[in-house]
Amino acid sequence: MSDDANLRAFVLDQLADLGAFETKSMFGGTALLIEGRAFAKIKHGALWLKVGDANRSDFVDQDMPQYSYGKANARKLNFFKTPTDVLEDADELVAWASKSIDAALNG
Repeated sequence: MSDDANLRAFVLDQLADLGAFETKSMFGGTALLIEGRAFAKIKHGALWLKVGDANRSDFVDQDMPQYSYGKANARKLNFFKTPTDVLEDADELVAWASKSIDAALNG
């Protein structure tokens, strides 16, 4: 089993109290979707959460990297890496993911 597959199982377990959402394999990773919109992705051994105006500072204040790809990682998406302490605390992760759902649906 790959690291991303193990992480996927862990993340889905941690988000059990979040409510209903879908997962979909996309671009070599897993997207977590609500109403067809991605609020998180699992790729490169990390959970990346959708960021908008309301939760950007949560990630920036902890110096978390923004998801990037392409030549010299020049393309950036509004997803930031989840801090380890948040990932390991199910209640905290649900709270952060809820903000990411808001960003996905209203952004």
